[in-house]
Amino acid sequence: MRIAQLASNYYSIPPKASLAIYHLVGLLTKGLVEKGHDVTLYATKNSETSAKLEYVTDTGTMGAEGIDDMMRARLMHLLISRCYEESTKGTFDIIHSHFNLSTAFYAPLVSTPTVHTFHSPLLPELVEVLRNYINKAYFISISLAQRKQLPELNWAANIYHGVNTMKYTFNPNIGSHLLFMGRVTEDKGAHIAIEVAKATGLPLIIAGKSFTKEGYWHKQIEPHIDGKNIKYVGEPDHQTKINYLKSARALLFPVLWEEPFGMVMIEAMSCGTPVVAFKRGSVPEIIKDSLTGYIVKNIDSMVKAVKKIDRVDRRACRDRVEQFFRLQVMVNNYEKVYSRIIEEQNAKLARK
Repeated sequence: MRIAQLASNYYSIPPKASLAIYHLVGLLTKGLVEKGHDVTLYATKNSETSAKLEYVTDTGTMGAEGIDDMMRARLMHLLISRCYEESTKGTFDIIHSHFNLSTAFYAPLVSTPTVHTFHSPLLPELVEVLRNYINKAYFISISLAQRKQLPELNWAANIYHGVNTMKYTFNPNIGSHLLFMGRVTEDKGAHIAIEVAKATGLPLIIAGKSFTKEGYWHKQIEPHIDGKNIKYVGEPDHQTKINYLKSARALLFPVLWEEPFGMVMIEAMSCGTPVVAFKRGSVPEIIKDSLTGYIVKNIDSMVKAVKKIDRVDRRACRDRVEQFFRLQVMVNNYEKVYSRIIEEQNAKLARK
C-alpha cells in the first residue's frame, strides 16, 4: 500500500519531549515501512524516519522564535494542503491523519480516503463541527470510552496504542517505591499520589513535566517534596523513564478526567509493573482488575489496593500487554483497517 502519514509540524518525530502522539506516529511509520509498504511521512525536516519525508518547516514550530499562533496554524495547514495536493495525482492509496479536526475539512475534496485517528479528547467545540462529517470520513478511536462523546460518528475501528516491548522490557522483581509519571497537573492527580504514598508509608517518585508558574505546583506539590519520601525527578529521558517504570512497586494513575488513553499504563505493565488507577476514561479497558492492577473509585480504596499490590503477578501484566498493547499488534490492526477502507472506497468509486 501507498500510505501517507500526516502529522503536525508543531514538533519533530520523534519529539525531544514526552509527547505520545509524535512517538506513536514515528513507531507506526517505521512498522509500516518494515512490513514493505510505501510510506510518506509529512512532518518536519529534522524528523528521523525510514519513510519518505515531506515537510514545509525545518524544525517544530511550537515554541520557535518568531512564530506566533497564527503563523503556526498557517504552516500546519500548508503541510496538510501539500499532502492533499499530492493525493490528487494518485500518489497515495490512503491518507492517515493524526489531527483531531483539521484534515476533516480536506478529506471530502479528494478521492483518496482519509482515516483520522483521534489522539485527544473530543472537546465540545470539536464535536459540534464533527457532526458535519459523520458519514464523510473514516474515524478511529483509541479507546471505546473516547467514542461516548460522539457515538454516531463513522467509527471505522478502535485501535489501542502500542508499546515497544523490546525497549520496555520485563522485570519480575517487585520494587520498593511507588511511581507517578506524567504531567504534574491537577487533572492527572499528582497530589492524590502524594496522599496515597503518605498513607501507605511507601516512598513516591514523581516523574514528569511540572508547571511551576501555576498555583497547583506551589500549593499542592512542592510543600510535600522532601527528596526522600516524596521525590521529584523532573521529566526523565527515555531510558531513565523506562528504568523508573521497571523498578516501581506500582504505578499510581489517579486521573481526574476522562482520559482517552493513558500510555504510561501500558508502558508500566510492559515492564511488569502493576497499575492502580481511578475508574475514569480508558482505565477499565487497559487494566484487568485484580490481574494487572486495581481499578478504584477513591483515595481510600487506592490506599487499600496499594497495600495488597504484591498479590498481582507481574508476569500477568506483561502478558496482557503482549496480547493487546504490543506495538506490532497496533501496526497490524492499522494495516487491516487501511486495506478494508481502500476496498470500500474503490467500491464506491466503481459505483459512480
